[in-house]
Amino acid sequence: MSQRQRHFAFARLLSSAVISQGLLSIASFSIGLILIRSTTDVQYGYYILASNAILLLASLQNAFFNPPLSIRLNRLDSQGRGQLVGGLYREQRRIFSTGAAVTVVLALVLWYIGVLDVYTGPLVLATVAATLAFLHREYFRMVLFAHRRPQDVLRTDVFYVLLTVVGVSVAVLTPAPAVTAVFMLSVAALVSGVFLARTLHRREPWDMRGAPGILREIVPLAMWSTGGAAIHWAFSQGYIYLVAGTLDVAAVAAIGATRLLLMPMNLLSTGIGSLMLPLSSTWLHQHGASVLWRRLCLLALGLALAMVCYFAVLWWLRDWIYAVVLKKQFAQRDALLILWGVIFLMIVVRDQLVYLLAAQARFRVLTLLTLASAVVSLGASYVGMLRFGVAGALLGIVLGELINVIGIVILSFRTGQDPLPAPA
Repeated sequence: MSQRQRHFAFARLLSSAVISQGLLSIASFSIGLILIRSTTDVQYGYYILASNAILLLASLQNAFFNPPLSIRLNRLDSQGRGQLVGGLYREQRRIFSTGAAVTVVLALVLWYIGVLDVYTGPLVLATVAATLAFLHREYFRMVLFAHRRPQDVLRTDVFYVLLTVVGVSVAVLTPAPAVTAVFMLSVAALVSGVFLARTLHRREPWDMRGAPGILREIVPLAMWSTGGAAIHWAFSQGYIYLVAGTLDVAAVAAIGATRLLLMPMNLLSTGIGSLMLPLSSTWLHQHGASVLWRRLCLLALGLALAMVCYFAVLWWLRDWIYAVVLKKQFAQRDALLILWGVIFLMIVVRDQLVYLLAAQARFRVLTLLTLASAVVSLGASYVGMLRFGVAGALLGIVLGELINVIGIVILSFRTGQDPLPAPA
C-alpha cells in the first residue's frame, strides 16, 4: 500500500468514527433539548442523573475491556480473535447480569421501605434495564472499532439515533417523562446491540467458550485502567450527584443544560478517541514514542483551535440560544458557559495527549494522577458551591482538569523515551 493510500485509509477511518460520534452527539443534544423545552427542571435533572449513571458503567466497561482487546487483537489470527472476543463477551455478560440482579433487588427493598418513591423507584429500575442494553451495544461497538470497522458501527448508529429521538419525543407526552425517556433508551440500545452483534458475527464469528481464564489474565492491566476511569468520572461527571445533594435537582438541570451547549465541542475528540488507542499502539510499535507524541500534540492543537472557534460563535449567539432554542434562563448563566468552555478546552487536549501513556500501558500511574485530580476537584467543587452557588461546582472541575493535563505532560517526558518530536 502506498503512502497516499495509507493516508486515505486513515482519513476514512477517522471520518467514519467522527460521523458516528457526531450522530450520537446530535441525538444527545436533541434529547436534552426536547426535555429542556418540554419538561420541568426536576424531570430533566432526573434524566441527567440516570443517563450519567449509564455512561459511568459504559466508561468502566470500555476501560476494563478495551485496553487488553486493542493490544491483543492485532497479534492474533482469525480463530484467536474469535476466541478472545467471545471469552471477553462471556465475562462481560456474567459480571453485569449479576450486578443488575443485585441492584434490582436492592432497589425494590429501598422502594418498599420508603427510601425510593413513586418517581425515583421506577427511575432506578428503568436505568438498570437501559444500562444492560447499553453495555451490550457498547461492547460490540468497541470490538468493531478495534477491528477498524467504523463503517459498520456508523450504519447501526443511524438507526439507534432515530429510535432514541423518536422515543424521547413520545416520552415527554407521558406523566413521567424522565422514566419513559430512559426506558426508550433501553429499547433503542437493545435493538441496536442486536444489529451490531449480528454484523460482527457475519464478519468474524466469536466463540463464547473461547479464551478460558481470560478474566484472570487481563485483571492486572484492566483494574488499573478501570480504576482510573472510575476516579476520573468522579470529578468529570460525579459532581452532578454532589450538586444534587448539596443544592437541588433543579441546579443539576442548570449545569446540564449549559453543558449541553458545549457538547459539540467534544464531538471530534470523542469520535477520534474511539480509534486512538489501537492506532496509538500501532504507531508506538512502528515509529516509537517521539513520533507518536508529535502526532498527538498536532492533533490536540488542531482540536483546541476548533474548540476556540466554536466557543466564540456560541458566546456571540448566547442570548438568542437561551431565549429561543432552550427557552430557559438560569442564574449565573454566562459564568457557567465560560467555565464549561475552559473545561472542554482542557478535555480535548488531555484526551489526545494521554494516549502516549495509554499505549505504553502505564495505567497505574495514570490512575494515581487521576485520583489526585479527583480529590482536589471534588473538594474544590463542594467548597465552591457553598461560596459561589452552582457555578462553584465547575471551578473544582477546572482545577481537576488542569492538574490532570499538567500531570500527563510531565509523565510523558519522564517515560524514559524522549517524547519530543524527532529532528527533521
